[in-house]
Amino acid sequence: MNRTLRKTSAITASAVITVFSCITPAAEAAENEMQKVMAAVKYECDAPNQDTTSDVSVAALPIMSNGAMFAADNQGIFKKHGLQIEFQTVSGLPATITAVQGGAVDIAFTGTVATFQAMDRGIELTFIAPFAGIAPGYWKKMQAGEKGYTREINALLVAPDSAIKTPGDLSGKTVVVGDVKGQSELTTRYVIKKHGGDPDSVKYVVMGFADAVNALMAGQVDAAYSAEPAIVKAEQAGYRIISWPGVETLQEGPTSAFVASTAWVLENPEVAVRFNCAIREATALGRENPDLVRKTTAEKQNIDPAELANAVVPYYYSMLDMKGLQRFYSIEKDAKFITADIDLSSVVIPQAIGN
Repeated sequence: MNRTLRKTSAITASAVITVFSCITPAAEAAENEMQKVMAAVKYECDAPNQDTTSDVSVAALPIMSNGAMFAADNQGIFKKHGLQIEFQTVSGLPATITAVQGGAVDIAFTGTVATFQAMDRGIELTFIAPFAGIAPGYWKKMQAGEKGYTREINALLVAPDSAIKTPGDLSGKTVVVGDVKGQSELTTRYVIKKHGGDPDSVKYVVMGFADAVNALMAGQVDAAYSAEPAIVKAEQAGYRIISWPGVETLQEGPTSAFVASTAWVLENPEVAVRFNCAIREATALGRENPDLVRKTTAEKQNIDPAELANAVVPYYYSMLDMKGLQRFYSIEKDAKFITADIDLSSVVIPQAIGN
């Protein structure tokens, strides 16, 4: 058995941004080359093998949506496809993007909106696989109060005694978001404007999901955008949810994915496909066994599984919904968070695309 070892060296995110200050013809050519290289890979998901074994480092978060990936690793799904995974747990989505674009890791779990922002800066990234997101038809079912669709994984919270009743009341307030001009700020701004507020008057502070809740509980901010399982802790203490900003803004579709630098994909095309195959199995596992996702997440959080018994488990996408991806891109561009014109079909490996 051959064993492929790959060592990475970290460089600063600012250095990467300086080098790739715009989307160049060379970047577009690399993306076209990526499609050609990936189309030539013969590895099939339904014929897993370990004829080569590769070490792959993955930036991840100890949150509910990542629970399916951790559970898949515990069950040997990555090993079945010849992958030895090393997880590097970070505090928030900006750190996962920084890790992959700086070369500190091979692959990163990140938000699709955050990925567009990085691409807008000229960072050459490629989508390898979709992951967690908002289930098809979720927003319509939530509005109708349909059972099983009254909660979502991301929430905007305020204190129990706060005078803030809707996102429109946040004008002039201080709000924690998980990233700068990424998904959490985009969706928070969207719901503030939708409910009659002025999103430009808000002071946005960036923190990880757990720290966001702690800051809200300490009275340091007026509202906090957070995610499962941190929002469960806040709700148990009486804190109120005034919006589910992700689903209210994006409605449905894959809001997260796994990405790698285009250069890494070109150097490791079969490894990328093997990872895609493993993630397909991880997403199927997450859809079929949400209790396992809750249990695995609790283990990663070092908390009692009972605390997550009612936590929402996101929908897992096995294939990338290109229509959904295009809709997210359009929302972000309309908000002027990004300005570049990106051909989305050129930045996704063919093996990840669904109807």
